[in-house]
Amino acid sequence: MGYKLRNFQKILGINFFVTGVILLITELILGKYFLSSAAYNIPETLVNHSESFDVTNIEMAENKITSKYTTDINGYRPYEIPKSGNELILTIGGSTTDQLHIDDTKTWQALMEKSGNRSVINAGVDGQSSFGHLLAIKKWHSEVLKDKKVDKVLFYIGVNDVRFSKSLDPTKNPADSPSLLRKFRAFLSRRSFLYSKLRQAKAKFNIIRGVKLISPDGVIVAGYGTQNPPFLDNPIETNINLSNKEASKEYRELFKNLMLTTADIFKNSKIYVVQQQDPKCLITNKKVFARTTQSGIKEYCSALASIFKTQEQTLQDMKNPNINLIQMYKDNPIPDQGFYDGIHTNSLGSEIISKYLLNQLRKDF
Repeated sequence: MGYKLRNFQKILGINFFVTGVILLITELILGKYFLSSAAYNIPETLVNHSESFDVTNIEMAENKITSKYTTDINGYRPYEIPKSGNELILTIGGSTTDQLHIDDTKTWQALMEKSGNRSVINAGVDGQSSFGHLLAIKKWHSEVLKDKKVDKVLFYIGVNDVRFSKSLDPTKNPADSPSLLRKFRAFLSRRSFLYSKLRQAKAKFNIIRGVKLISPDGVIVAGYGTQNPPFLDNPIETNINLSNKEASKEYRELFKNLMLTTADIFKNSKIYVVQQQDPKCLITNKKVFARTTQSGIKEYCSALASIFKTQEQTLQDMKNPNINLIQMYKDNPIPDQGFYDGIHTNSLGSEIISKYLLNQLRKDF
């Protein structure tokens, strides 16, 4: 009996060893451990990534619509290689810049390209704030674009900086400064073949549990269970006086540093700060209104207004003629139906953003 047990344990051990060797070889061959990209210096970037979504819900369409999301070796979404005489525009921001669920050909950057004579890089990173933008300028874009002439750098920002309205603590934002565990998981998700397969299996399990919805062709349905909050016809005033309402001093220094660093690295570029539109808030020169009745919305809109005011005041103090402010939140060009979850745009919203920004850039000439 003892001999049979020892023999069984030996066979089991050999099987485990052989299986481990096979998995290791598979991992080394199919993994991306030898892939080099400056984008890997930045948390949450996606490199050489491809994914498809069923965006029928987002587009509020009757017939099925599928979108394709891809990034290249540099972590950028597809863009036209600059031709002689064409300008190159680098766009930086969070998820509203990245536009995960908008097709490669329908992002506002792609639509700006189609107007002619320009190449527009989409360098949006989901969740990234100005803290992450600064890191990206230093360790990502400066490396990838060091041999290219960047004519314009456009920051599409605001919402992700709200966390800095009272204090500056980037460690609370995993997209800017993730924990060691999250860094390790990000490393595996980007490089490991087996880990990526496990994540796909988990996603399918979530679909079975009802957390996500998948279409018959295997494409995840974007916007499932999400919708715009009910927008009020008569916005609610927050009763907060904006005359002395600014964000923290730390945020002012962060934003100033972001502008100075960008101007230093891209010396011949014009810089544009686009203060993005949030349909949940209505911000005038002196008052802030909430357009929904969501919990905490008054405080949120007030915080967003303080971020915008701090940005405006900082740029006025800097007096740099190459840094321009575009106050999109005052113009509110995107109609409510151009959003699908209260902040992210569908293809209608992206089309309007492209037209709006092109018009604003033309005014600068």
